Amino acid sequence: MESLWEYRWAFVETGHWGGRKETNFWMIDAEAEKWWAYGMKGTERLDGTRRDRNAKDVDWRATENIRPWDHGGVPYD
Repeated sequence: MESLWEYRWAFVETGHWGGRKETNFWMIDAEAEKWWAYGMKGTERLDGTRRDRNAKDVDWRATENIRPWDHGGVPYD
């Protein structure tokens, strides 16, 4: 199977709790393009976190119930 590289990302959020933050989830570039912080000033792909999504040893339990596209206003389930 062909490698599908995914990365963690960092972004800068403004406001009271703002500052530079790193995501706790991985996204491929196509998924990141739909992310609310993509293209904003300070958003960067963390190339050192690259991993192959198709690898058999990926632990997906850490991504349960995480919706990176849902930013504020709606409480998580």
